[in-house]
Amino acid sequence: MSSASKSAATGAVMHWFRKGLRLHDNPALLHALSLVDGKNSKTSGAIYPVYVVDPNSYNLLMCSVMRANFILECVKDLDNSLRERGSRLYVVTGDPVEELPKLWKELGITHMTHEADETGEPYAVQRDANVKDAAKKAGVS
Repeated sequence: MSSASKSAATGAVMHWFRKGLRLHDNPALLHALSLVDGKNSKTSGAIYPVYVVDPNSYNLLMCSVMRANFILECVKDLDNSLRERGSRLYVVTGDPVEELPKLWKELGITHMTHEADETGEPYAVQRDANVKDAAKKAGVS
């Protein structure tokens, strides 16, 4: 990308961590990084790692206290790993369909990445469709 077209690229990228709470072996995160870094970048902005504590997700509704504690520890470890690299994890609680658009607006997000949800769980399928619709309306690709 030429310097003229790179300077015209604006916005920021959000990576929505869902189940893959790790930095290594994370293709969706690598894609997010490619959008802000390199000659083919789509933005000149930052990348914002986000985790949404969704109280309606199967992952939390149907888990034991031990599993919930494990998820919390994984989120803490992910935040620590990001902080070691000069970043941080943005954590919000609520319905992703409501919370993500607030963050898109607040942070100037133009692109979002996340890993695919392969559970086929009805709530997750509907949530993802609703987030996709909200992103389209907000101009987030």
